[in-house]
Amino acid sequence: MNTVKKMNQETGTGSRRKILSIQSRLVCGYVGNNIAELAIQLYGLDVISFPTVLFSTHTGISRIYGSAINKPLFDELIEGIKAINVIKDINNMITGYIGAPEIVESSASFIKHIKEQFPDRLYICDPVMGDFDQGMYVSDEVAESIEQHLLPISDILTPNHYELKRLLRSDADTIDSILEAVMSHPVLSSKKIVVTGCILKDTPVDVVDMLVIQDGRIERVSSPKVDIAMVGAGDLFTAVVSVQMAKGADLLKATHVASETLYRSLIYSKERNCREMNSECLLNCIER
Repeated sequence: MNTVKKMNQETGTGSRRKILSIQSRLVCGYVGNNIAELAIQLYGLDVISFPTVLFSTHTGISRIYGSAINKPLFDELIEGIKAINVIKDINNMITGYIGAPEIVESSASFIKHIKEQFPDRLYICDPVMGDFDQGMYVSDEVAESIEQHLLPISDILTPNHYELKRLLRSDADTIDSILEAVMSHPVLSSKKIVVTGCILKDTPVDVVDMLVIQDGRIERVSSPKVDIAMVGAGDLFTAVVSVQMAKGADLLKATHVASETLYRSLIYSKERNCREMNSECLLNCIER
């Protein structure tokens, strides 16, 4: 059976084999769309890719060059996609790093436009704001715009533990306290959430936890901790989750697959002393 036919049978969606990905674009490196596109394509799906910023390298480098995409250009690209009648082929949508509040608003408007036509299309929001190592790497204006415009229209959220704490305005670090804070939140209480990179009070030092929060309960997905600092890990994780759900997996199954893929990728990169994940890594670590 050829790959395309197999993929169509898995998804049950025929030509709906595109994922809309709105996030950063680098000249050199593997974060944002640079890694998400490749991962999605290796699974046999296509990508409608919108850049939110154009940077020379990722923001972890001490000096970067480039800027956020300006709103007129971003909006013009949206109109161009609307004009060629491919929105019907979108299976689901993801957003990641966004560098300007006006691009958050344009992204939200576009996603709403798609959902008005196709209410069953999933929107997976990775609310990229910061992490425990670097702190915030978007402005307060961008963070507030994400909370105001993207969170309410999302179906699934994939924050890291640092970002979840910011969204909840809480230092919750136990299963019970996180669940209580989420269920008390006016927006998050109705969402499905996968929290990555969790450091809970009872998380062993050699383990990384992920939490799948849905239907008023939390399920824990644990994997061995890989002692390596690697950019793009969250972007790869969200991309793989989106693919797995396009193939018909539920959120828990998609999280397990994405977690295993990320673990293999980190081990592969560490064994080869790679500074970041790359095409060779994904070719060897993504199980198709």
